[in-house]
Amino acid sequence: MSDKETYLNFPIKHLPLFHQPFWLNAVAGENWDVVIVKKEDEVIATLPYGFKKSNTGIQLFTPLLPQFLGPYFLIEAATPREKLNRETEILRSLAEQLPKFSSAEMRWHFNYQNWLPFYWKKFKQTTRYTYVINNLIDSQKVYDEFNEKIRREIKKGEQQFKVRSENLNLENFFLLLKKNLEKKNYHLPFNESFIRNLYEACIVNDAGKIFVAEDANGKIAAAIFVAWDSTTAYYIIGGKDPEMGNSGAMSFLFWNAFQQLRSKVSSFDFEGSMIEGVESYFRSFGAVQHSFFQLSKYNSSLSFLQHEAKFVFNFLFRKS
Repeated sequence: MSDKETYLNFPIKHLPLFHQPFWLNAVAGENWDVVIVKKEDEVIATLPYGFKKSNTGIQLFTPLLPQFLGPYFLIEAATPREKLNRETEILRSLAEQLPKFSSAEMRWHFNYQNWLPFYWKKFKQTTRYTYVINNLIDSQKVYDEFNEKIRREIKKGEQQFKVRSENLNLENFFLLLKKNLEKKNYHLPFNESFIRNLYEACIVNDAGKIFVAEDANGKIAAAIFVAWDSTTAYYIIGGKDPEMGNSGAMSFLFWNAFQQLRSKVSSFDFEGSMIEGVESYFRSFGAVQHSFFQLSKYNSSLSFLQHEAKFVFNFLFRKS
């Protein structure tokens, strides 16, 4: 049995959302695989990844929209030394089992802070950040942590909009995303069928919902796509109608999402951003900053040059 076949039979209820097979199938189709570590016949660690073929060889990458897709394991140990020994052994094994590649890029969850075995394999690391509300259960405490601007926007939104999350028109949601990003000179890196496939997979697996803020005439002011696993909800993507200005709709939607999701999960991950204005907005909700790692390695000079060219293009033209 291949590692992927073993993984598909692995108990998944405690896997992080982005590691679950239904999510990987939705965002990568057949173009994902996994390496695993076993102890006797028990799977103790996994590392799924997306892949694609290029003129430089096989490229390993994190598919669109997930914030992280790195190692997953849980270690019980009597001492910190024992825990570190086992962690290092597991990570070394995962790194050694990766297929031959021309380039590899992966983003790890912030729970995993030891990337030394990958450093020894010549990977490079960049630190990125996300923002997390750690306790959705206490709704009043969550609200009290918002800054004054967010509270004003919520009150403003309450006066103008109602929230809907059923019988959605996915075409309208996609057009809203496209309109919102084009206003900022960005482009969407996926088409409508991609977001529809992902949304429907989440609905079937009770793992996601789109929240829409509408005015009295049914005009959509903003919408956010949120997905969740057994512990955490994640902001996947969203946008607001730029023609409606600062209506407060986005803050109003997040507040409604927090209240609806607190019966399902304990925390909310904004999935972070390195864009100054977006980071400032997420921080305004009183969310806690967490650092996480983006690892990369280029075994082909051409794949490295392609990566650098893409980075420069994106920086100059703000396309991603």
